[in-house]
Amino acid sequence: MKRLAFAAAALAAAVAGAWQQAPGMKTPWGEKVTPENAWREYPRPQMARDAWTNLNGLWQYAVTRDAPGVPKAWDGEILVPFVIESPLSGVGRLLEPQETLWYRRSFDADVQPGTRLLLHFEQADFRAMVFVNGVEAGVPHEGGQMPFTYDVTDLVRKGANELVVSVWDPTTDFIGSHGKQTFRPHGCMYTRSSGIGGTVWLETVPATHIADYRVTADIDAGTVRFEFDVAGGRFAKPEVRVSVLCDGGNAVATTKDGVAVVKMPAGFKLWSPESPALYDFTATCGEDTVKGYFGMRKFELRKDPNGVLRFYFNNKARFIIGTLDQGWWPDGLLTPPSEEAMAYDIRALKKMGFDMMRKHIKVEPRRYYALCDRLGILVLQDMPSGFSDREKRYGFYRRELKEMMDHLQKTPSVVMWVPYNEGWGQPGPFLTHATLMWTQRYDPTRLVDGPSGAHDWEGGAIWMKPHRTTSHLPAGEEEAAHAVDKHDYGQRPKMHALNSRRASFLGEFGGIGCRVEGHLWTTNAWGYGNTGRDVDRKAVQAKFVSLMEHVAGLAEAGLAGSVYTQTTDVEGEINGLLTYDRRVEKFDAAALAAVHGKVRAAAARGLMPRVTHQLLPRLDPDSRAWAWTTEEPSSEWTQPTFNDSAWARACGGFGNKAITQAYAHAKVNTDWSTKTIWLRRHFNYAARPEKLLRVTAEMFHDEDAEIYLNGKLVLDAPGYNTDWTAFTIPLEAFAAAVKKGDNVLAVKVKQEVCGQYFDLGLSLDVAK
Repeated sequence: MKRLAFAAAALAAAVAGAWQQAPGMKTPWGEKVTPENAWREYPRPQMARDAWTNLNGLWQYAVTRDAPGVPKAWDGEILVPFVIESPLSGVGRLLEPQETLWYRRSFDADVQPGTRLLLHFEQADFRAMVFVNGVEAGVPHEGGQMPFTYDVTDLVRKGANELVVSVWDPTTDFIGSHGKQTFRPHGCMYTRSSGIGGTVWLETVPATHIADYRVTADIDAGTVRFEFDVAGGRFAKPEVRVSVLCDGGNAVATTKDGVAVVKMPAGFKLWSPESPALYDFTATCGEDTVKGYFGMRKFELRKDPNGVLRFYFNNKARFIIGTLDQGWWPDGLLTPPSEEAMAYDIRALKKMGFDMMRKHIKVEPRRYYALCDRLGILVLQDMPSGFSDREKRYGFYRRELKEMMDHLQKTPSVVMWVPYNEGWGQPGPFLTHATLMWTQRYDPTRLVDGPSGAHDWEGGAIWMKPHRTTSHLPAGEEEAAHAVDKHDYGQRPKMHALNSRRASFLGEFGGIGCRVEGHLWTTNAWGYGNTGRDVDRKAVQAKFVSLMEHVAGLAEAGLAGSVYTQTTDVEGEINGLLTYDRRVEKFDAAALAAVHGKVRAAAARGLMPRVTHQLLPRLDPDSRAWAWTTEEPSSEWTQPTFNDSAWARACGGFGNKAITQAYAHAKVNTDWSTKTIWLRRHFNYAARPEKLLRVTAEMFHDEDAEIYLNGKLVLDAPGYNTDWTAFTIPLEAFAAAVKKGDNVLAVKVKQEVCGQYFDLGLSLDVAK
């Protein structure tokens, strides 16, 4: 018992002020963290019991090299549940792969007959070995993402007990998932997180108890199905009684072979971001009682009235608008400083008009997902990646993927799985296809994103080859996943062409760099570093609004959803809507919500039955299609009355040899090598204005392009693109400029560096 006296001594030292946060940037919530208030909430909201003990707080720690065994001396105190590298741990020290991190504390126990004592860890990265009173509690747990549990009933004694935990973390040098952790932070790779990073807790349960459950809501049938896993029932599945709290009374069902189906009362409420209605339930198995909740919701892929595949939520078409959400914190790294901090991020996104987040290469604490459920936001959940040999780590990866899906199965806010991101740790075509097919069959209540941004061998992109897309599988062969996902950080992002098998999805775009440090700074498109110039905040916000107005055109054309990069700055990245410490919202939330409303309105217009009429083809072969000149004309050159008879005549497209060397698909029919080119052409317009739904300019431009219709500017496209992109010409601008009969389209393209190119096609969507 003498060696267990350290726990009381550690607490006394904390009260005396011996423990303090390590240096580093702090959030407002991190500043308030103490050993007494660090993560005191019950960690498992969807399967709650009353008999539990929180073991967070000050533990002893030591770091040893080459795993010599339990240390004889300890280095000091560490605040659990914060990883050793984080300021909130009180240590702030990097852990090397050759080192082992040790933890020690005591806990009291008094196990009664007929009960079991479970020791839970919400998260520990990477290999954790657990010892109770000097005896190993079970097989070491490997993996940095998922909770794990040991039954320590037979290892404890009445009164004080010693708990020792050993953690080894290779970070990037092993088969496990590690997400964006790295030894040398740079760009989008961040400081590593080692050791215990989630709540540690004890729970007392009856010998026969509910170990886990799955819940599946069917809004069309009005039922909810529970499948229970019961521990301690030796020969038969014990009966479980489920009681759902509904308006006007309870809906009750009892299991048969472990399954209970509850019929919901008429008029039950659907869960949605606008109205996150949840139903509480109680499940009883013998002496064991757990409490949880569920939501009635449905997320699927369907064809809209025009035959375009879109996302449907609760049987209604829904364009989902979200952010790439890293979930990193300057004071806690991968562990949020508090529940209030997590809620702030979610509320900020909703205030800005987002209804979704892509939880990027990280699994959050269970209470985070409970907040998403209760506050109302859709979650696209990434599987954290690993970078070691893709074939050798495949079996371990698949086990971790299944663990994550089982772990979050109960969460109504999670509506899509993202198994692979940008090829990180992704194997070849066969194993990738196997992963995607298994994922969508294992959980038919959610959709599956095709490889996000890269290595999509079934009709998508190949990473680092931006102009290479693969062929769709032949008819009759099942194509994996539900979305074909594009990452495009250009000024005018593109979408994958519509197809009959998967929805077109913009999985990452934007990344507008903006540092808040007395001034705002622009930076490159990826949002790294402190480069660029001082700029007014409104100018940066206007760039965001312009970008989303472009996305509105894609939404109308059939894009199913979009993910802007990103929620917050993270370490060297400055492309967040919030600063890393969450002290500054960079843009006006109301302005962002307003433009997101425009995107949703455009997507709704896209559902209206329509017919597309081509006014002008791209790469028009007519040798007199375009009148053009490289000598600056008079100021009247955009007007219909301007005399362009002296200009040259040619077919599209216009460009130089440099462009064809960079992009083989940029077909040059007319040489253009000067700094600026002016072009004009005519078209006939006879559509009824009240039936006009969309005007699309399909344009390949390098670089700045200005489009005029009958002398009025209708589209300004600065910068350049690398392929034909669908630009939506605002209906108001088009209607104000167009006239029945003959019309003149005038274009100015300004070249700055490298290759140059221009071609344009024009089409109208008209209501049936």
